[in-house]
Amino acid sequence: MQQASSQAAGGTLAQRRKRAVRNVVLACVAVLLLGQLLIGALSLAALMRLGADSTADRLALIAGRTAGQVQAGLQLGKPLTQYFGLTLAFDRLRADVPDLIAAAFVLDDGTVLASIGPDLPATRLLRELRQGAGRAREATADGLMLALPLAEPEGGRRGALLIHARADSPLQADTIWGNLRFLAIVTVLAAAVMTLAMRAMPVQRIAAAGWLRLAVPVLIMLVAQALYTVHTVQQFRGVWQGVIEQNARLIGEGLERDLERVLGYGIPPERMRGVEQPLKRALQAFPLLGGMQFLSVDRKVLAQWGVMGAAEDVLEFPLEIARHDPPMAWLLLHPDASAMRAAVRARALDAATIAVVAMVAAIELMLMLQVLMDRAFAGRVSRPEQLPDDPSRLGMVARPVMFAFLFAMALPLGFLPLYARSLIDATVSDGRMALLMAMPTAAEMAAGLAMALLAGRLIDRRGWLAPAAWGMALAVAGNLACAWADTLFTLTVARAVAGLGYGLVWMALQGFVVNLGPARYRGRNMTALIAGLFAGHMTGAAVGGMLASQAGQQMVFVVGALLVVAAAIALRTLLWPYRGQGTASSVATAQPLGRAARPQLVRLLADRGYTALLLGSVVPFSIAQVGLLSYALPLHFDALGASTADVGRVIMLYGFCVIYIGPLLGRAIDLSHHWKYWIVAGGLTGAGGLLLMQWAPGLWGMTAAVVLLALASCLAGAAQTPYMLARERALQYGAAGATGIMRGADKFGQMLGPLVVGALFAGMGMAAALVITGLVYLAGTLAFWLVAPRDRAH
Repeated sequence: MQQASSQAAGGTLAQRRKRAVRNVVLACVAVLLLGQLLIGALSLAALMRLGADSTADRLALIAGRTAGQVQAGLQLGKPLTQYFGLTLAFDRLRADVPDLIAAAFVLDDGTVLASIGPDLPATRLLRELRQGAGRAREATADGLMLALPLAEPEGGRRGALLIHARADSPLQADTIWGNLRFLAIVTVLAAAVMTLAMRAMPVQRIAAAGWLRLAVPVLIMLVAQALYTVHTVQQFRGVWQGVIEQNARLIGEGLERDLERVLGYGIPPERMRGVEQPLKRALQAFPLLGGMQFLSVDRKVLAQWGVMGAAEDVLEFPLEIARHDPPMAWLLLHPDASAMRAAVRARALDAATIAVVAMVAAIELMLMLQVLMDRAFAGRVSRPEQLPDDPSRLGMVARPVMFAFLFAMALPLGFLPLYARSLIDATVSDGRMALLMAMPTAAEMAAGLAMALLAGRLIDRRGWLAPAAWGMALAVAGNLACAWADTLFTLTVARAVAGLGYGLVWMALQGFVVNLGPARYRGRNMTALIAGLFAGHMTGAAVGGMLASQAGQQMVFVVGALLVVAAAIALRTLLWPYRGQGTASSVATAQPLGRAARPQLVRLLADRGYTALLLGSVVPFSIAQVGLLSYALPLHFDALGASTADVGRVIMLYGFCVIYIGPLLGRAIDLSHHWKYWIVAGGLTGAGGLLLMQWAPGLWGMTAAVVLLALASCLAGAAQTPYMLARERALQYGAAGATGIMRGADKFGQMLGPLVVGALFAGMGMAAALVITGLVYLAGTLAFWLVAPRDRAH
C-alpha cells in the first residue's frame, strides 16, 4: 500500500514536471512569435515610410522644375506679387503631374496669388517653411500636399508653391508579400528548432535557473531575427537603389524636354547660353547627382556643372527635335557614387536599427519568462511567509513590469509636440507656438517631479501596492484623455494626469525593490529596474512612431492605455505574492526602516553624506545627462551634418550600456560595499567624457561623451541608492521617502540641464558649453569625495 502510494506520488511529480516542461516550451515559442511580430511590424512600417518618402521626393522633383522657373524669374528682379504668368505655370504642372488635385502660389502669410482646384490649407506647411525647412509635406486622405519655398533676392517677399496630388507608393504588393512570406518561413523554422532544442534538454537543466536555459531560446530567437533583418536590409537597399535611379532619370527627362524645346526654336546647341543655370537647379533639387554635361553631337562639352564621375555610371539622354530624328546634342548625368552608396547604407542602417529595437523587446520578454520558469519548477511555497523568488533577483522580478509600463508611456514621445501643435490655432506666432508646444511635456515632467517627492512617504506608510495601483489607473485615464483631447489645455491636463501616474508607479517599483530587498543586493536590484526602464523607453518610442504613421496619433494613446492595463496584469502576475509586504516594518534589513516616531526632513537634509550625494552627484549628473542627450546632441549633430536617425542611434548606445552593462556592474558594486568609491568613479568617468569635447569636438567626440556618460550612470547609479540607505538618518526618515527626495533632486537636475547648457551655448558655443558642464560635474564629484563620509553598511 505504501509502495503504491509512493509510486503514485512519483507519477504525479513526473507528470507535473512534464507539464512544466511543456508550458516552458510553449511560452518560449510564444515569446518568439511576439518578437517576430514586432520586428515584422516595425520593418513593414519602415518600408511604408520609405515608399512615402520616395513619393514625396518624386513629386518634389517634378514640381521643383516649375518652382525653379519661377525662382529664376525672381532672381532676375521680378516681384512675386506682380509675377505675370503664374497661371501658365499650372499648364506645365498638369502635364508633369497627371494626378494633380490642386495647386497654388501663395505668400508666406497665406495670401493666394494664383491657384487651380480646391482651396489648400497652407498655414502649417508655410510655418514649417518659415522655420527653415527646404520643403514641407503633409499626408492627406487622398494623397499628399507639398510646399516648395520661393523667395525674392536680398530679403524680399517669400512665398511657396503648393501642390496636392494623388500619390502612389513605388512599393509593389509583391515586395510586401515577399517580406511577410520570408518572415513566416523563418518564424516557423525557428519555432520548430526551439521546440526540439528545449525538449532535448534534460529536465534538470530546464528546472535550474542557469544560463543555458535562457541562452538556448534567446540564441534561436536572435538568429531568426538576424536572418529576417538581412533579408529586410537587402529589400531596403533594392528599393532605395531603384528610387535613386528613378529620380535621376526623372531629372534627366525633364531637362531633356526643356532643352529639346529650345532646339525646336531653331537655336543650334553651340549658340545656346545660360545652360548652366538649369543644370545647377537640377543638381540642387537632387544632390545625389554629382554633375551634368551638355554635349554637342560630336561629344564636345558645351556646358557643365558639378563633379563628373566614372563613365560607366553615366545616364545619357539624346536631344532630338522629333522622335526618331538623329541627335543634335547629348545630356549626360553623372551620379555621385559615394553619396548614393551613403544613402543606401543609411537605409540599410535604419533596417538594422529596427532589428536591434525588436531584439531588446524580445529579450525583455524572455527575462520575464525566466521568472515564471523559476516559479513553475519551484512549485507551491510551503509557508505563507516564504517568498517565491531569490531576494537577490527582486530587481529582475520587477523589471518586466517596469518595461511594460515604460513601453506604454513612451509610445507618444516621438510625436507629442507635433500632436500639441495640431491643437493650437494656426494664427499663433512662431515664438509663442514653440512655447505652447512644450506645455504638455512640461506638465508631465512637473507632475512626475511632484509625485516623486510625495510618493516616498506614502510608500513607507502604506506599502508599494496601493501607489502602484493608483498610478496605473491614473496612467490609463491620462492616456485616454490624451486621445480625446481637442484643445491644448485638455491635452496639457491629460499629460499631467499621466505624469502623476508615471511618478507613482516609478516610485512604487523603487519602493518594492528598496524595502523588500536586503541591503547587500540593492545595487544589482536597482540597476535591473533601471535597465527595464530604459528598455521600455527605447522600444516604446520606436513602436509609437510606427503606430502613429499607420493608425494615427490618437490611436497611439488608446493603445498606450491598453498596454498600461497589460503592465498591470504583469504586476498582478509577478508581484502579487509580495502584496502584504513592502511597508517600513517588513524590510529585510538588520535595522527596520522608518521606525522614527516623527521623521524630520530637516534632520535628513542635515546629514552630510545625504546632502553631499544630492548636490555633488545626483544633480550634476542629471544636468549633464539631459543637457547632453536632449539638448546638445541633436543640435551638435545637426551642425555637423548628421541626421536625426544618427542622433537616435547614439542615444541607443546610451540605453544599451544602461540595460546590459548596468546590471553587471550592479553585482560588482554589491560585492564591494565601497559605494562611495563607485560614485566617485562614475563622476570622474562622466565628467571626463564631457571634458573630452575640448580636444575632440566632432561627431566621434560627442559619441564618446555619450558612452562615457552612460558608463557613469552604470557606475554611480547602482551605488547611489545603497550609499544613501546606509545613512542612519535616511533609515529613520524612511527608505522610500529618502529615495523619493533623491529622485526629486534627479528630476530637478533634469529640468536644469537644457537651461544650463543652453545658456552656456548662447555665450560660448556648444563644445565649450559641454566642457564647462563637465567642469561643474567634476567639481561636484570632488566635493562629494571630500565632504561625504565613508560608507556605513547596515
